[in-house]
Amino acid sequence: MDATMMAYIAQAVGGAVGGNILGGLTRGGGGIAGRTIIGALGGVGLGYAATAVPAVAGIAANWANLMPADPAMSVNIANAVTGAIGGGVLGLIGGLLIRPRS
Repeated sequence: MDATMMAYIAQAVGGAVGGNILGGLTRGGGGIAGRTIIGALGGVGLGYAATAVPAVAGIAANWANLMPADPAMSVNIANAVTGAIGGGVLGLIGGLLIRPRS
C-alpha cells in the first residue's frame, strides 16, 4: 500500500474515533454516522494542515517519535494521534452545534 494512502487512512480512523468520543460526550453531532464522517474529515484535514502549515507541523512533531525502535509504526501512530486530535476538535464543535430535535 502506498505510504501516502496509509497516512490518510490512519488519520481518518484516528479522526473517526476522536470525533465519536468528543461528539458523544456532548450528545450531538448527528448520531454515530455523522460523528464518524465529521471526525474522519477533521482528522484528514488536520493531517493535511500538518504537512502544509509549518506551525502545525511543529506541534505535530511532538508525538512523531513515540516508538523509536520501530520508525514505521511510530509514523502510523503519529498519524492516528494527529487524526484523533483533528477529529476530536470537529467532533466537539459538531456535537455542540448539531443537536437532536427533541
